[in-house]
Amino acid sequence: MNERRPRWAWLLFPQLTLIVTASVLASCHRLPPLALRGGLDKLGHFLMLGALSFFAVGFFRRARWLRVVLVVSLLSALEEASQAFFPARTVDASDLAANLLGILMGGWAAARLTRLRVIRRRAGYAAATVAPNPRDKFPPPPISRDDDHRNTDRPAVRPRP
Repeated sequence: MNERRPRWAWLLFPQLTLIVTASVLASCHRLPPLALRGGLDKLGHFLMLGALSFFAVGFFRRARWLRVVLVVSLLSALEEASQAFFPARTVDASDLAANLLGILMGGWAAARLTRLRVIRRRAGYAAATVAPNPRDKFPPPPISRDDDHRNTDRPAVRPRP
């Protein structure tokens, strides 16, 4: 578990700041009216929380992606339920559905992306260790002692320590 975080995973913190700012602006009636028209509201929920889940899975590692998605989903549901206590906000099941769908898809996409990254890194490491280095001056050591004496015309070549 000594994997490094992808650089893009650090975007979790600006994304979280953006979501908190949008929530505070909505509570104070300061969101632009364009953001609340038609389906843009649901699209905003889907994209904002999908991106949050994407960055959170990248930040907290692929191995825990399902736990990260469940925690973000729980926090999203609590935030949606808390809107009942604010007069400027309304509890909406379709907002919650957009949140949960975005969280699930963003988390799944990050898990797939980081999985491919790990596979490529491991394949690159394996290829680097197996492939001979053209700059090596000495041949690989013999497999057995019999290989060492097959050709008696020339002396056996032993690698330098």
